[in-house]
Amino acid sequence: MNVELHSHTHYSQSKAIRHEGLNSPKEMVEYAKKIGLGAIAITDHNMIKGSVEAKKFSKKYGIVVLKGEEVTTEKGHILAIGINEEIKPKLSVIETIELIHEQGGIAIASHPFDIRNKGIGIDAKKCDAMEAFNAMNLERIANWNAKKFSQKNSIPGVATSDAHCKEMLGYGITRVNACDEDSIIKEIKKGRIKSKGRYLPAKLVTDWTVTRLKISYSDVIDYMNENYSWPKRTVAKKMLSLVEQSPGNIDYLFKVMAYISMGGVIIYSASRELFGD
Repeated sequence: MNVELHSHTHYSQSKAIRHEGLNSPKEMVEYAKKIGLGAIAITDHNMIKGSVEAKKFSKKYGIVVLKGEEVTTEKGHILAIGINEEIKPKLSVIETIELIHEQGGIAIASHPFDIRNKGIGIDAKKCDAMEAFNAMNLERIANWNAKKFSQKNSIPGVATSDAHCKEMLGYGITRVNACDEDSIIKEIKKGRIKSKGRYLPAKLVTDWTVTRLKISYSDVIDYMNENYSWPKRTVAKKMLSLVEQSPGNIDYLFKVMAYISMGGVIIYSASRELFGD
């Protein structure tokens, strides 16, 4: 069975750009079935509402839906898979893992060596498994470090898409010989898995970013007014206004900006790896 272990619905939100996930739980489950997945975990930020809703469509689409949450610990993110109650954010890594285990769930370290410092780093060894591949880690080095750490410490390494829209599903897949939630969790814990991943295309990430900015427009403006001073605020608002011209010729500019940004991130990540922070 091909399993998607990390995905977000429209219930996932963030501070600066409010909308992170674009699709409803139903749309995510329906698309997962369409592309041939056998199971999908809905892991919205610090809530299980999306996965509870998605579970209702499990039988209709003939796909296993794993209830989950991406928990923000005091250090970074952990995927809680197979839980029934929400795990509170901002607890320690150990406390979070204990609460997940109390519910019979499994703790998976999300993008542990993420360059934005949203992972738990070497504390991944305290989890049941870790993301050895995350399709959103476009700079590559975070995944390279995660895979190396997973192998060195004999931690089961899963692959995930970290999908924030339905089209992102299926880029990071964990293959397990299982048929339901309990057996999937058991196989991952025992490390009887095969992982396969490919990076998200730049166009897909760009389209997702532009869509996020468009539907979060007023929230982003409010954030800029509250947190940016002149002239940064004026320039940022001018740049933001460009998304209103999409779709159109402006998309060529967004494409160029995406590749420049990706190149910059790769160079930054490589320099950190070679010379330290």
